[in-house]
Amino acid sequence: MRASAGSRHISGAERIVAAHDIASIVQAMTTRALGHPNGRPDAVNISLTALADTDITRVPCLPLHRTGNATPATADDFIRRLLTDLGVRANHEVILEKLRTVTGLRGAMLIDAMTGEHLEPDLERGVRVSTMDHAIPQLSPEKQHRAEAMALASKVAAHPHILAELCISDDIDFTIGYAADATHFYSLPNIKQAGEAIGTRVFIYNGPRDEATVADTIDWLENAPVVVEGFDQLEARIP
Repeated sequence: MRASAGSRHISGAERIVAAHDIASIVQAMTTRALGHPNGRPDAVNISLTALADTDITRVPCLPLHRTGNATPATADDFIRRLLTDLGVRANHEVILEKLRTVTGLRGAMLIDAMTGEHLEPDLERGVRVSTMDHAIPQLSPEKQHRAEAMALASKVAAHPHILAELCISDDIDFTIGYAADATHFYSLPNIKQAGEAIGTRVFIYNGPRDEATVADTIDWLENAPVVVEGFDQLEARIP
């Protein structure tokens, strides 16, 4: 689902579900699009694509780690430590500046871990991760943000050339961001102030830098069907 007002993106969502769940999921997506805090759309587009079970890769959900972060500044401190621990040589301050100033992309920036170079072929669009979901048919409205973020992060982290992901939601009233690596999803509350119209994703790439490998990585992130397993068991253990 993609909702927009003119050229402005309002909201988006996707699910991978059994055929008998399609009608209820489409209704839920429509309701979500029409009542989104980013504004009322003038266009809502919903598309359906058939997948065979054999098309789908299944990956485990990243474990959740709550940081107890209190302010945007301490969120930045956490991200600096994570980038250092992961061996990212690109300038951390430049990465943080991109995270907090580049907004409105449909996808994520793809940044080389060693050089800080942009690797996404379209700087205006970014890398738009799609075709992923949790292995559960229904999500309660209050759990959608966390579930969708963890599904996306778990797919991204499953690729061997992605070292980390950083995210600030573009929903103006949602102030919980996250960082993720191959081992954890780190929840970062208070990463921005309520009402701030910023939001973006940064993927840190650490793989061969030839054009073909980068293109293959982007193609997998954007198009490979992935179902993330284990969120329901994780959810039962966290508030």
